[in-house]
Amino acid sequence: MIHLICATSKEAKPLIDLYRLKKDRESHQFQIFRNENKSLTISKIGKIYSAMSVTYTYNRFGANKNQVWINFGLAGHKTFRIGELFYVDKIIDNDTGIQNFPYVHENVNLRMNTCRTFSKPNKYLDNNLSDMECSGFFDAANFFSSKELIHSLKIISDNKINSIDFNDGNLIYDIINKKINLISGFIEEIERLWNEFFSQKQIVDQKIKEVVERLNASFYEKNIISKLAKKYFYKFNRLDVDIFDYSKNTTQNIEILKRKINEI
Repeated sequence: MIHLICATSKEAKPLIDLYRLKKDRESHQFQIFRNENKSLTISKIGKIYSAMSVTYTYNRFGANKNQVWINFGLAGHKTFRIGELFYVDKIIDNDTGIQNFPYVHENVNLRMNTCRTFSKPNKYLDNNLSDMECSGFFDAANFFSSKELIHSLKIISDNKINSIDFNDGNLIYDIINKKINLISGFIEEIERLWNEFFSQKQIVDQKIKEVVERLNASFYEKNIISKLAKKYFYKFNRLDVDIFDYSKNTTQNIEILKRKINEI
């Protein structure tokens, strides 16, 4: 299932209409709208509420791991034009300085940028997008799912010169609706990748286990290598027979695999 998290009902409304989502009458702590394969939760503003809404949604839908999570909403930037759409490829929590690097699918054709999450309304630092939810969303979703399945999309709502009226629901709807084809195309691609992920997961897990077992490595090292091997597979859609150099030690193989993952 694909779970969408939006901070406000104004940001959520275009997606509720797009997917013809119906209100979940049994959800009380957070408003949830749903159909057969998608849910949308309105988290309220702030990273703590965003994290709480992910946890609530996870439990509301049967505590199934490895579901798709997408945070969608407005963000500020010092110079980007209002209405521009971005795919978040790095998240910085401004309070803690903690950085997270979501897994970015290279065949998604959207502009990318870092999002910095604040506890108070927007500041513009460096070349980052600014919001109040993204880091809390990611931390919670990452606890329940895999990075390949966690994503954030942001539409610019304000910059140093101009800002929308955040109380104007019709204006917010129009700004989002202008990008609705790109947004729906992104979600469709993520859904396709998710289906592919699960259709191949058991085969991939077994193949990785067989390859890793050949290494003379500790349990901890095997766990690291397994995660890297999965990341390699889901990036390149293959697991080469020569992915490891068995003449080298485990530490060297970990570094080799990291370099291969970072290859274009």
